[in-house]
Amino acid sequence: MNTVQAQLSVIIPSAGASERLGQPKQLVKYRGKALIQRAIDNAASLEPQEILVVTGANAEAVQTTVQMNTAKFVYNTDWENGLGASIACGARASDAESTGILITLCDQWLVSAGDLHQLLSTWQANPEKIVCSETGSRCGPPAIFPVSCFKELRNLKGDHGAHSIIEAHPDLLMPVTLLNAASDLDTPS
Repeated sequence: MNTVQAQLSVIIPSAGASERLGQPKQLVKYRGKALIQRAIDNAASLEPQEILVVTGANAEAVQTTVQMNTAKFVYNTDWENGLGASIACGARASDAESTGILITLCDQWLVSAGDLHQLLSTWQANPEKIVCSETGSRCGPPAIFPVSCFKELRNLKGDHGAHSIIEAHPDLLMPVTLLNAASDLDTPS
């Protein structure tokens, strides 16, 4: 395992109630596998230091759905306050030795292990940068944040995830074109 990889923490926010979808999106199956399991498997292929799955609304169902448990579950008591609160919860629980935090979302069902490896290799060459997915003109998750952004990650609030950090640090951005990151699951259609 590469030393830089060993210092990567992965956060998979999975705490939301999926109200617009009408069912827990983490449990939706794609190609025979629950989205949460796909996200964990993709993350595990990176051989990171740790994988943190932040649970909330459907914590028990998410945990029992996961087959091979290479992940640590972190319960977010503040899950109703949105994606930012879940990312903050995961960031606060991350290993103190981490030098990068990858945030990847299970509802981006087309994101593959290969996509995450592309982000990882870019981050390994630029560990002080925010390495983020670019779809068209928008930067977002999956994204790897350097240690210089950890305090901001730990203090996130609201439902906009880490976009505020990305927007606040254009000088740190290193976008990687990942067209698979453009699709996310919010509604049945």
